[in-house]
Amino acid sequence: MLDLLGMTRPELIAYVAEKFGKGEFYGDALFRELYGNSDRGRERSSSPAFVKFYSDLTSSPLPEVVRKEEEAGTVKFLLEMDKFPGTTPGNSPDTIIGRSRCSESVLIPMKNYSTLCLSSQIGCRFGCRFCATGQMGLVRNLSAAEIMAQVWTARFTLGASDLQNIVFMGMGEPFDNFDSILKAIDILSDERGLGIPKRRISVSTAGHCGGIEKLSALCAREPGENYHTLHLSLSLHSAIPEVRNSLMPIGKIYPLKQLRQCLQASPFSRIKDGLYIEYLIIPGVTDRPSDIDALKNFLDGMQVKINLIPYNPVKGSSWRAPCPEEINSLWLNLKESGYYCRTRTSKGETMMAACGQLGSRSRA
Repeated sequence: MLDLLGMTRPELIAYVAEKFGKGEFYGDALFRELYGNSDRGRERSSSPAFVKFYSDLTSSPLPEVVRKEEEAGTVKFLLEMDKFPGTTPGNSPDTIIGRSRCSESVLIPMKNYSTLCLSSQIGCRFGCRFCATGQMGLVRNLSAAEIMAQVWTARFTLGASDLQNIVFMGMGEPFDNFDSILKAIDILSDERGLGIPKRRISVSTAGHCGGIEKLSALCAREPGENYHTLHLSLSLHSAIPEVRNSLMPIGKIYPLKQLRQCLQASPFSRIKDGLYIEYLIIPGVTDRPSDIDALKNFLDGMQVKINLIPYNPVKGSSWRAPCPEEINSLWLNLKESGYYCRTRTSKGETMMAACGQLGSRSRA
């Protein structure tokens, strides 16, 4: 079952033909059933032969939900992505979680639909100081199948039938796992399956210039695939080199000057809704007048929307969350300077599901 989820529709058609000698009808129907109508094992108005074929292929288990927490409709769920030598059925989920082999995903209710925040890695190698995932270090990349398993679990196990929005903003740096996220995007956006258009998919990066350049080149090379309609979200958090480098070590690999040039050369900074700037409000660190002036200078000449993110404390941090007055002051400053700016409301903070908290097992 997991292998099937990692295949695009053409790959699935080819697999069914090679492995079982079945024609395109079977492969196409299998893809549709996996994503469009799936309720594993449910009888539907298909030929009995196809129902058996589908049932046989999808009988193996998917990664297990080892923890699920809910707060005001927001659901965080952990999937066990590896089975470990030496573990026994009696081992608790905490044992598995302690071995850091779980992905974490967050299903967020919106006004008229649900958004799913996906992980592309278990852990992350870039070690951002404000991020619990970064404190884990990188365990490994997730395959396209494991990314899609998070989607499948949200859609069919947790019943998110109104899932219409995907954000790669969970654990990991998506562009460090470029091929897997691109394949997942192709599967997600296929109209014969879930049919989530690319314009409703966001990819967040800590400033991985190599990934931004690779995606920009793909947009130019394959215009008909609509990759340029994806949303690119940059976790900037400071436009002062010394401050950003202290918060985000990736800044030492891809300096701000290079990052700005990379963004200016990409299609995302030149189109409406193409580029979103994620800016973390850490009182006394990122919200001083000099910080805001540097931010405006960095964004000059680019078409952007700014998401202000109040800092969510994680265990061991000396920083505090901003108060409403501090948030409003920064919002008003940017608004008066002509920027489209909104404050992202934290959801799931008490269960460590808000921005920067994935991978943390307890509150600060």
